[in-house]
This record gives sequence, C-alpha cells and structure tokens, in this order.
Amino acid sequence: MFNPTVEPIVIQPRDLARPDLSFEAILDRFPGLAEAKAVCMTGSTAAGWGNTFSDIDIYAFSDEELDLPVDETMETWPGSDPSGVRWITWMGAYGDARVDLKVWPTNTLATALASYLEKEVEFCTTGDFLQDFIYRLSIGVPLKNEAFFKEMRELLDSSSYSRALARYQKSYVENCLTDVAGQLESGDYMTARVSAELAASFTADAALILSGDLCRRKKWILRRLENTPQCGIGVDEYRTMVLDGLRPGETDRECALRVARWTQSHIVRLEDAFLSTS
Repeated sequence: MFNPTVEPIVIQPRDLARPDLSFEAILDRFPGLAEAKAVCMTGSTAAGWGNTFSDIDIYAFSDEELDLPVDETMETWPGSDPSGVRWITWMGAYGDARVDLKVWPTNTLATALASYLEKEVEFCTTGDFLQDFIYRLSIGVPLKNEAFFKEMRELLDSSSYSRALARYQKSYVENCLTDVAGQLESGDYMTARVSAELAASFTADAALILSGDLCRRKKWILRRLENTPQCGIGVDEYRTMVLDGLRPGETDRECALRVARWTQSHIVRLEDAFLSTS
C-alpha cells in the first residue's frame, strides 16, 4: 500500500521576525550580489502591503553568473520565456523569511518591450510572467545602482506597453458585457451577475493601468485603488458597487444590470485615454 510521509527539511519558527532589508545586511546573506549591476527589492514588501508571512522578493540584474548560497533551505532553477528572456530563480531562507531572488540579464526590459518601443501597439501580447516582471520592476525599491532603475522606468514610460495593456483589458470588458446581455436574455441571471462582476474588475484594472498601476493581481484591488485615486474609482465605490454583492431585496438580474451599467459608465469615461497614442 502506498503510504507517503512528509519530513520537513527546515522547521518554520512559530514567531517570525522580519529580517534587516538594508543592502549591507542582504549582502551578508548573498555576497554574490555585490557583483550584480543592479539590485532592487520588489513585490508586496516593496509596495508596503507585505506581512510577516510574505516572501522577500529581490531582483538582481547581471550578465554574468552570480555566486548564490547553497544550503539546506534553498532550491534554484533556470527559467525562460518565448521572448528569449532567460533568468535564474533562487528560493530559500533569509532569517525567518523566505526569499524569492531572481537574476535577470541587464537587457531584459528592453527585450520585453521591444515591440512597444518600435510602434504604438494596439493590444498587449506579452505573457503573464513578463507582465508580472514589468510590474515588479516598475515598483522596485533600488538597493544598488538607482540610476539603472531610473533608466528602466524611463524606458517603460517611453513605450506603448501600458496603453496596449489597458486596451487589452478593455476588450475583456466588452466581451464580458456582451455575455451579460446574452445571459440576461436567456434568463441565466446568476451567470449574468458573475459576468458583470468580471467586467467591473477588468474595468478597474484598465483604469488603474492608465493611471500607472501595472499590478494586475486581483487580491490587491482595493489596495491598488486606495493608492491610485487618480484612476477615478474609489475604494468605497468599488466595494459598494461590486464586492458587496446583492443589496437587500435585489435579485441576481437586478444586480447584474446595476454592475454592468456602472461598468459601462467608467468605460465611457476612459474612452479618450484608450484612444490615446501618447
């Protein structure tokens, strides 16, 4: 009989202490990062949304192999993307925290944005992994070579990437609203409500992207709206109109119509920005 067992390699402490995130302290754990061209902290910790269980996300940029620690807490593997981008991931412990360290070639952003730098691209075709890379680089807190990250943000700002990504989200909104119309017509009110809520979430994403927030993670939607009031959708508005669900006495059909109409009003408001080419 198959009788699997699990044996922990490293026991996680009951009470977690956040490690020192200064570059000097990080170098004590990762001395090889001294040879990187640039290093930043990113992810939820950099955004100010992390907690004691959050990974510490670090991006290093180097065209040479970096010497990283080898011990019982770690694992490492190479990664690649159809665009030709390759990277190394190192995951392991840093004090009581887990670290997700990725080492990228120095030209990674230029490679990822190549088509968006050459022309105004209508719809984003970049895969989810590189979309996440671009977002994380855009919020990175420099630990080494601040000028490098300034150049990367200028490169991103000079591209059509954000506008193409927003238009891509708008296409999802339109598809979802078409679904709502068909589902209401057929009497599938429960599904129409789900489709309307999806349309609303894509609209919020598009508004946030057009205002400079490239996160795309649904779990952070309220944090993102709170941090980006210029997108035109407030936290209380989104919670009331979308997240709170059925109002007293409201049917699924009525809820779907209400959320769909709210979504349409914001899509119309953003139309000029979707059409913009600069």
